[in-house]
Amino acid sequence: MSSITSKNIALVGAGGLGTYILRALIATKQANVIVLTRTASAKTLPPDLSSVPIIEADYTDVSALTALLKSHNIEIVVSTLSSEPGLKAQYQLADAAKASGTVKLFVPSEWGLASEGAKGEGNMFAIKDELAEHLKTIGLPSTRFYTGFFIEYLQWVVGLETNNSINVLGKGETPFSVTSEEDIGESKQALLHTFLLPYHPNSPHLQNKSLRMEGERVTICDLARIFNQPLVVIPEGNEIPAKTGGEAKTKTLLQNEIAAGRISTGWDRLTKTDRGECGRGE
Repeated sequence: MSSITSKNIALVGAGGLGTYILRALIATKQANVIVLTRTASAKTLPPDLSSVPIIEADYTDVSALTALLKSHNIEIVVSTLSSEPGLKAQYQLADAAKASGTVKLFVPSEWGLASEGAKGEGNMFAIKDELAEHLKTIGLPSTRFYTGFFIEYLQWVVGLETNNSINVLGKGETPFSVTSEEDIGESKQALLHTFLLPYHPNSPHLQNKSLRMEGERVTICDLARIFNQPLVVIPEGNEIPAKTGGEAKTKTLLQNEIAAGRISTGWDRLTKTDRGECGRGE
């Protein structure tokens, strides 16, 4: 596409997923990218990404963030923040993006199950859905990417590392969507390469859209066969085994979502139905 011009992009956070995304953006030669992180001195990128500027940013300082985004003429902000404090910090990031006058598109940290309709649930999915409402309120267009569960963390969500077993809530027979992190960033059919870069930030294909993808569908019973480990049913009211109480709570929340069918990327929380095959957007 000869008409495509480079876009100035700020990637917020560069952990595992962020690194995949960053490498994909750089490889296209269509993006000028900076990385924003809370502590720049503590963050190092792989050697092939060492030329990318890492800028320390206080996510709570809207004025400083606004000046930073404006000075780099940032057009697209892509967030990969995942902790609850990080998800909440996106409000300030969004306000700064809007105030900058240069940012035309905000990609919030979804990267999981569809969160539309989760408003008021009091969990991480509600935080994401409420942020989307905030983005609409301030008039900043956004694109939400739904991917299902990442394959790289399947062993973790079933607690395999704690007792060499596939721990499950319920029967473990509900199919759910899984996608590789590589399919988000580095593969030839990568989600960001396919949808984010070919379009101008003002494109109707991106503004206030939800884009869904799915690598394949599995069940937790399938995982017991794939990993060749015993299936252990966790009694109702108990948590999935984990190294810490916080991890146990998160794993249990995710498995409850799996059991309810909500980790299908086709799931619609508003109608409580699965729309089936994932399309380009809605």
